[in-house]
Amino acid sequence: MADAMPKWIPTMLAKLSSSLPRDDERWAYEMKWDGIRGLAFIEQGKLRLMTRNQIEVTRRYPELAGLGEALGGRRAILDGEIVGFDEEGKPRFEALQQRMGLEGSHRIPSRPDVPVAFMIFDLLYLADTSLINKPYEARREELERLGLHSDHWDVPPAQVGDGEAMLKTSREQGLEGVVAKRLGSRYEPGKRTGAWLKVKNVHRQEFVIGGWIPGQGRRGGGIGSLIVGYYRDGRLMSAGGVGTGFSNQMLLELAQLLEPLARETNLFAGGRVPKETRFVEPRLVCEVEFAEWKSRRGELRHPSFKGLRWNKAAEEVVSEDTVRALSHMRNMAVRSGQTAA
Repeated sequence: MADAMPKWIPTMLAKLSSSLPRDDERWAYEMKWDGIRGLAFIEQGKLRLMTRNQIEVTRRYPELAGLGEALGGRRAILDGEIVGFDEEGKPRFEALQQRMGLEGSHRIPSRPDVPVAFMIFDLLYLADTSLINKPYEARREELERLGLHSDHWDVPPAQVGDGEAMLKTSREQGLEGVVAKRLGSRYEPGKRTGAWLKVKNVHRQEFVIGGWIPGQGRRGGGIGSLIVGYYRDGRLMSAGGVGTGFSNQMLLELAQLLEPLARETNLFAGGRVPKETRFVEPRLVCEVEFAEWKSRRGELRHPSFKGLRWNKAAEEVVSEDTVRALSHMRNMAVRSGQTAA
């Protein structure tokens, strides 16, 4: 009996891990791509491309339209990452940022010439058959059999075991890290069970913009830095300021986007917030790269702005590793006889 093709499937999510799995031979490893998650729904040779928060972006990436024809008329649902490339052909989120403008009330793409590709890593539905309950290996085998390779989409290689070599290769190629997927695991829509683990070379994640500080010198009259945060137990916690990584154009665009979100009162429920902060409604999400969490207050060390994230709602932004980091710091403080802040 044929399975009806779903109109939507919540994406399976990966848990952050500080190390590779110990039972290395029971896991498959893939490169972690720094882009935006996308589900490709293909029917009658036509593509419908959706982000993980159900925003359709098909028209934003016209070079991906041919993916429907590449499947030869078969219906399918593909899971992957939309990736942008810089002038040297290296995948960079900053490059994709120039193609990620929203439609309608959002800014439009300023660099439609920036190349993108859809990196496909899972197959959820094919030819009237749902594959989400199939083990990882079976889904992967079916995906590779489709032969989806071109300048605008690809199925990057995966390997079983030897995760350390894959992680080393990701560092050498300047990629974000690797994703480990447990052999035999089914696709669990909308869940973060630990069957998928992401191991990063650097700390990098989304934060909510809750305010900004006026600039000085060459940034006088504009934004000097952003005050960013994350949600914990439903409360917005400050992670401190981000003052580097901006282009002049991005500072201008941020000023335009934040102006209508201005508010008088502070919505941060915890963390350090400078007294000169101009507060805004916590609607915009940005990506930040940083060295580490530098204190029990949960502030970032050496943060650098990488771009806005339009594919994630502010309420979804929780710290990926601050809970573990702060718990470790507090345990260390208890052992040394200190009182946690």
